[in-house]
Amino acid sequence: MPLNAIKGIDNMKKVISAILLICITLSCVLCGCSTGGDPVDTNEVLKSNDKYRTYYQIWIGSFCDSDGDETGDFEGIISKLDYLNDGDPNSGDDLGIDGIWLSPMMPSYSYHKYNVEDYFDIDPEFGTLKIFDKFMAECDKRGISVIIDLVVNHSASNHPYFEKACEELREGNEDGYAKYYNFKKGSDFTHNRSVTNSDYYYEGQFSPEMPDWNLSYDGTREYFEEIVKFWLERGVDGFRLDAVKYFTDAKTDGIEFMTWFYDMAQSYNPDVYMVGEDWDSAGAIYDKYESGIDSFFNFKFATTTGDYIMTGRNGQTKSFANSLKRYNDNIKKRSKTAINANFLTNHDMPRVSNTLFEEENKFAAALYFMSPGNSFTYYGEEIGIEAPNTTNDASYRTAMIWDNDNLPNIYVNGVAEVVENPLGGVKQQLEEENSLLNTYRRLIKIRNQNPEIARGDITDTFESDDIYLGGYYVEYEGEKLLVLHYGGDEVKEVEITDDILSNAEFRGGCVATKAEDYDANAESWKVTFSNGVLKMPAMSTAVLKAK
Repeated sequence: MPLNAIKGIDNMKKVISAILLICITLSCVLCGCSTGGDPVDTNEVLKSNDKYRTYYQIWIGSFCDSDGDETGDFEGIISKLDYLNDGDPNSGDDLGIDGIWLSPMMPSYSYHKYNVEDYFDIDPEFGTLKIFDKFMAECDKRGISVIIDLVVNHSASNHPYFEKACEELREGNEDGYAKYYNFKKGSDFTHNRSVTNSDYYYEGQFSPEMPDWNLSYDGTREYFEEIVKFWLERGVDGFRLDAVKYFTDAKTDGIEFMTWFYDMAQSYNPDVYMVGEDWDSAGAIYDKYESGIDSFFNFKFATTTGDYIMTGRNGQTKSFANSLKRYNDNIKKRSKTAINANFLTNHDMPRVSNTLFEEENKFAAALYFMSPGNSFTYYGEEIGIEAPNTTNDASYRTAMIWDNDNLPNIYVNGVAEVVENPLGGVKQQLEEENSLLNTYRRLIKIRNQNPEIARGDITDTFESDDIYLGGYYVEYEGEKLLVLHYGGDEVKEVEITDDILSNAEFRGGCVATKAEDYDANAESWKVTFSNGVLKMPAMSTAVLKAK
């Protein structure tokens, strides 16, 4: 080949290389990354194969009504599974959920189903066991783990065992079914409930319609073992244990019972997952981890006065990061396998949107999705549903709003309290780039792209002299991440040196703004990382990784 031709080819290669370099550089500047395109769009999401999940709590009767009887059901949930998870973790067309927590679903005369009449069936309002099996098969296709609400503190007063116990007690027989419950002659229980036409009383801590099981009786435990085996064999992956605070009775301190219960369930499925509900103090929750149960809901950080919502409002993330590390350290001291269970609100409390404005809501979501452990999103939280009032439980459990222009006709405890959502239904928010729903989708994708976030231990907090700039390091299987939250009201520049994080790589960022204020082309609305400088707009989150 002639020399001038070779020189021409070399010059052309140099031009092409220069053009490519310019394109890559511009891409990094515009997308806020250190290497390549926007990590939220390019990093791979792997399906979880362990107990760490991004859970979604479904109140079955309020989620989706498939047959027009004004009550949600399992066929309705099946019809909306693609909204939660379409089976392709990298499609970007779903919420990114890979775990579902189902509200009580067993036969019960109450709307909430927390007084169970039959532990081996589905309430007819919601469907049948056959339809439940269909639901489980559809979840399995998508890699979704399912846990069910299991009420073992008490049963319904019309449970066959309780009815037989009362019949026998009236005949003076205390050695039959009465052993399954806590009965005494005379009224010396904390919550005395009388047995009609007898001088016997029983403990019913929540109501006369909810008699407490005798958790110390071997017969009760044998019955519970049948229940656990039945649902695990149907494919259920675990249980949310209701009211674990009240598991104490004459011969068990609660921790002993939970240890037995968890070990028993593991004998049928070694990978069974359990999360307990206890509204008690943080110290009491720490101690319950000694039972070996995987998780207990982190009430200290949830509710309207918890760290997530308070920090979402005041933006003081430095103290938040320190508080989160202390909490995680304390549960790990009790159990090395502890998995924190993070959430904002649930079915027993006013919704987060009754407390926070849109941008605060987004920031609070970033705080709990980027926390180690499992996350639990209450249905409708991702679109900002508000409770019509904050005085009763039914108002916290109103219908999911799929379309603001076609509001559902679903009744909750006899009342249809569904009003137009100020932020729009699912349909409207999917069309808005910076809607609350699309912010949730982005945050969950960052969480799922970086498995260290959920699984890692918090090894240290980020040093900062700004009360609005806080963060922590998480380490998992040799990988190290830095999660930073900035709650101030101006753009913050943070120099990321090797002393802070070696050879840092940008893994994702999110800014909590009102949808109407967002400008996709404005640099002030983007988290950017270039030449070792991290730029964080007001109320933003960034994830960096030591490469």
